Amino acid sequence: MATVNAQQLNDVLASRGLPPIICIFGDTPLLVDDAVQSIRNYAKSQGIHERQRLVQDAQFDWSQILASGASMSLFSELRLVELELPDAKPGREGGDALRSYAEQPNVDQIFVVLGPKLKQEQLKAKWYQVLTRDALVVAANAPDRAALPRFIDARARRYQLELDREALNLLADWYEGNLLALDQELQKLALMGLPQPLNLATVRQSSQDQSRFSVFALQEALLHGQVDDALHRLHRLFEEDVEIAILNWMFQREWQTVHALQQALGRGESIGQAARALPIWKNQEAAYHQVAQRLQGQHRAIIDVLKRLEFAFKRDSGEDYKTLATHFILLWCLPDRVTRLSLA
Repeated sequence: MATVNAQQLNDVLASRGLPPIICIFGDTPLLVDDAVQSIRNYAKSQGIHERQRLVQDAQFDWSQILASGASMSLFSELRLVELELPDAKPGREGGDALRSYAEQPNVDQIFVVLGPKLKQEQLKAKWYQVLTRDALVVAANAPDRAALPRFIDARARRYQLELDREALNLLADWYEGNLLALDQELQKLALMGLPQPLNLATVRQSSQDQSRFSVFALQEALLHGQVDDALHRLHRLFEEDVEIAILNWMFQREWQTVHALQQALGRGESIGQAARALPIWKNQEAAYHQVAQRLQGQHRAIIDVLKRLEFAFKRDSGEDYKTLATHFILLWCLPDRVTRLSLA
């Protein structure tokens, strides 16, 4: 089993060609799709034009896997057969079919299996162990925060777009965990015909023009303790049917960053040292330092509201999410003037 990440796939295909079985699993649909498109494009360059797409569902007929290569293609020696496992849970029948295929792969086709990132028990499953034994495995997972600016730079160059270091860090800060939106933003910037390399001010302005009351604009108001702006932007986000999952992620991420900064400062690190180890770039250091100082002693109160926001979002706790989000903003910006919220 050879494992590569999605960004390495084109080079691997160019040097090694198409193996009989390729498995693509990852937590980022954009990168899973990238890998599939890379395989399709390379296959076409090798004269493979016939493709069959299968998607597992409750009524899926697993005999298709063994029968898919029973007849020779009329138009090419090889064809692509893609099997999507939406939950990566083939079950007993599916597991048996995948193992049988892997033990005797059809010489007339390239078999591509794709799905989400696998859990530990799935990685240990017999079907996966046999399927990937001689396969090329592509890990389509999002890069971590430290590697994200490099990823964005490479992605931008696909669209003939060049950004300076601060602009790359801004986009990394805004789009960590949402690479599909990042890709859309890069395509938009490429179409605008702006002078290159794009700098921080240009990227910030173009994004603000595009979505003045985005979740990231709310994050900016929180960072600078602008309570009126933050509440106004929150109200507009709810008017626009904001994706609660993204809003919740932003609240949690900001607190994790501030709490980690408080701990680092408590160990005697300078703000510059602490910021370099966190998703904080240089021109944000002073603002995050102020937030860390302002929220000293508020750990239990912040965690309490974050938990209640999570329960309201995921478990239908009965508490109103918008009210809790409003309280979170007030607690964040004006901790000395806000008492613990009770909605009995």
